[in-house]
Amino acid sequence: MKFLVFIFFFVCCIIKANAQDINEYQAIDRIALYIPSSQTNTTTDIAAYINDHFNTDSKKIRAIYIWIASNIRYDKDSVYSTSFNEGRHDKITNALRKKKGVCENYAAIFNDICLKCGIKSFVIEGYTRQNGFVNKAGHVWCAAFINNNWFLYDPTWDAAYIGDGSSANHIRNDYFQISPSDFIETHMPYDPLFQFLNYPVPYKEFSNGNTFSTNHKIYFNYADSIAAYEKQNSLEQYTAAVLRIESTGAPASFINTKLQQLKMEKEIIYQDKDADLYNAAVADYKTAFAAFKVFLDYRNNQFLPAKSNDEIEAMLENVEKKIASAKLKLNQVDSSKATLVLNTGDVAKILDDLSIHVTEQRTFVRNYFSTAK
Repeated sequence: MKFLVFIFFFVCCIIKANAQDINEYQAIDRIALYIPSSQTNTTTDIAAYINDHFNTDSKKIRAIYIWIASNIRYDKDSVYSTSFNEGRHDKITNALRKKKGVCENYAAIFNDICLKCGIKSFVIEGYTRQNGFVNKAGHVWCAAFINNNWFLYDPTWDAAYIGDGSSANHIRNDYFQISPSDFIETHMPYDPLFQFLNYPVPYKEFSNGNTFSTNHKIYFNYADSIAAYEKQNSLEQYTAAVLRIESTGAPASFINTKLQQLKMEKEIIYQDKDADLYNAAVADYKTAFAAFKVFLDYRNNQFLPAKSNDEIEAMLENVEKKIASAKLKLNQVDSSKATLVLNTGDVAKILDDLSIHVTEQRTFVRNYFSTAK
């Protein structure tokens, strides 16, 4: 009898707690869904409204989530289309303008509003497990740091996505603020860093639905790794991500597209860096050539007005320094890790030619100094 009373009391407590959560959500949702339509055209305006009406991160993130899930319709016509030219800004503005989008639009909007509300957030790419099978088609969701913990959010699935691309009849809360240990049952990020687990789940266990297994798991300090990740530049982040993804044991058909994307991003960074170095080398050459011309004009004017020997020597030394600076930059381009490396031969040749002329003039100057009297 006492046991039955205890069970009854326990169930009542759970029901009461859930009711309190629902009631709290309802109060937040009413305010969040009351945003004037004129204030929903940009994430800046939406974030301003939320910041004005809510004073905690917990309330803000609920408001962000429910507004997106309620106002952005799932665009079934675009579910299999990919726009490689659409950047983060376009993903946000186009979806807000049309009030519809796919998972990457939902995640981009959620993440951007979070950041503008002062909430640390990440967009996460990966694949999912549905109806007992792993769907290798890519999916996008978000993580946010709330009350000193990481939680996961998938506004797409709660708003309109049920696995077959059909529309949901009502807004759900199944994927709102889920703990990493529960979220990993259905969502596997390409990069294990974003499982937010000290014992990341390998692909094989995810595929088998055995996400709670402790077999063959190695401790991973994800908190320190996230902190290190935030301090890295883009190139360092992409390089580390490639290594982590390749170590997951996932089939190539699941991760190759993501790996190619990361490698392409690295290639773009390398090529941009090479272009900057090349252009800087050309600028150094132009500066050197202009300084050399100043010297020649001065020499042709019979070294008038008079300068000291050191001052005249310095004129040529400045030219040589710029030539050396340009050659150093070209050497860096030549040793680039980019697949497509710029051809530095033409610039290197004119630098060598200029260097020869400078050497000739330096010899002349020294002879001039020795015979000037």
